[in-house]
Amino acid sequence: MEAAALAVERLVTGHDARSSGLVRLATTETLAHQVILPALATLQEVHPQLQVDLLVGIRTLDIARRQADIAVRIPRPTDANLICRKLGEFGVAAYASHRYLAARGRPKRGAGLGGHSLINYLGEPAAFGAPFRGESLDGARVAMHTTSTFTQMKAVADGIGISELPCCLADDYPELERVWPDERPTMRPIWMVTHQDLRRAAKIRLVSNAIADAFAGDAAILRYGRLRKRPRLRSQ
Repeated sequence: MEAAALAVERLVTGHDARSSGLVRLATTETLAHQVILPALATLQEVHPQLQVDLLVGIRTLDIARRQADIAVRIPRPTDANLICRKLGEFGVAAYASHRYLAARGRPKRGAGLGGHSLINYLGEPAAFGAPFRGESLDGARVAMHTTSTFTQMKAVADGIGISELPCCLADDYPELERVWPDERPTMRPIWMVTHQDLRRAAKIRLVSNAIADAFAGDAAILRYGRLRKRPRLRSQ
């Protein structure tokens, strides 16, 4: 009965022609800060009656149960009832503070991270692949786990250890530098997901299109960040 009620609710919402009301949008901290919040600010100047509840984190919410109407996330879900649209990619790289590298030395690419302190994101999905570009972690010490990207960056800036960070954010921190600056960032795909029953709702289309346009405009920064002196990048 609950599933049937939710299906009816989705179908009613999916035929709503109004450009007002509530849209629940789930995404990550990085994407919310870098792309989605500016896009929503511009959208609501034109459609002030539109309300967006922004649900930030890496936990996957159940779109079929209306925990979210739209999700911008990684990885791509497999549910056949969900409509998935690839928005682009964002790059991540290993970062450390200038102070940390001066004190501990720069690890050589391919020689592992033994003897170094690491900061990891707590609960990172397995779909992200091997961390630190597959470098051996034998002899490395995990100094900290955190559930916040911005806390992670602050910990790196304070010299606690090396961490993989989104280039589009970490390059803005003057205290940080890429551990292997000649390496191309590791790319992670970004997907926008909604339920097939909701895709025609006017408010869903407004938010979805605004987000897609914003990602297209920020594609280069999301992929490569803002290196102050761009090196010649080796291919992956």
